[in-house]
Amino acid sequence: MEAGANDTFAKTLAPPAPTGSLCSAVRQCRLSIHGLRMPADTFERSARENQVDLVEIWGILVRRRYWILGAVVLAVALATAYVVLSAPVFESRAKIEVGQVVSARDEPMAFEPAEALTTRLLARYGPIAPDASVRPYPHLTQASVQKGTSAVIELVAQGDARRDPADLLEAIYREVSEAHREIYERNVGALKDRLRQLDDQRGELRLHLQEMTNVLDALKVRDPVQASLLMLERGRVLTSLGELEAQRPRLVQQLAEPQSRPTRLLNEIAASAEPSEPRPAAAFVLALVVGLVAGVLLAFFVEFLAYVESAAAR
Repeated sequence: MEAGANDTFAKTLAPPAPTGSLCSAVRQCRLSIHGLRMPADTFERSARENQVDLVEIWGILVRRRYWILGAVVLAVALATAYVVLSAPVFESRAKIEVGQVVSARDEPMAFEPAEALTTRLLARYGPIAPDASVRPYPHLTQASVQKGTSAVIELVAQGDARRDPADLLEAIYREVSEAHREIYERNVGALKDRLRQLDDQRGELRLHLQEMTNVLDALKVRDPVQASLLMLERGRVLTSLGELEAQRPRLVQQLAEPQSRPTRLLNEIAASAEPSEPRPAAAFVLALVVGLVAGVLLAFFVEFLAYVESAAAR
């Protein structure tokens, strides 16, 4: 055994074979580990056994083509029955922008948080009623905040009649807009009152300033001391008037959009011309794919049963 191992070690360290016999040396390559040798043809035979024979697979599919065709026909028939027998479902969509006004801290404030509004609408109009029962059509199937915004909500309603989803969305919009209109009018009215008071104060100060200017012209000659005091008072009036003049543009801006705006509909709510469910094209494509996959699997299974029977007969 020791001599055999030494011979193997010596062969491993031997100089490479000449170039002419390189191919034959590769074909006769042996793996030598502690005197145990495995011929190269063993690896080749193992690789051939593990290879997938595409010709044989194609032959199986050709022989069992009727099974594949039958599976496809069955899947298409089921899809046709689904499309014909399913009740049509129509769908309408709406986008509502929640309004806002400027708060007492001069910051925009929404009438209602968009997330809270979507939760409230789903609870009232969604597919699941508060008692955990399924609400019949029409109902709201989706209410979510539009991505990239914090004030726009997207609503999707479904119904079994063409006009029902659109009517439901219009009723929802009327309810939301009426509830928010009271908040909008109250806050905008307060801003308008502030603006009106500011204009009244500006008018009074201007009138007072004009009177002081007239009196000052007469006092400059008759009583210079009183004129100096009046000039100081006139300066304070001018400062107050300047502050009021600076406040007015800010109030006007707060009354205008986008700082103050009512809740509004961003798109026209239209009735769907075609049902959203079932979708014949999608159903038939899915049926073809499923039928084809199922048919191929069935073909291989039938081929396997035939092989088992033939092996048992032998």
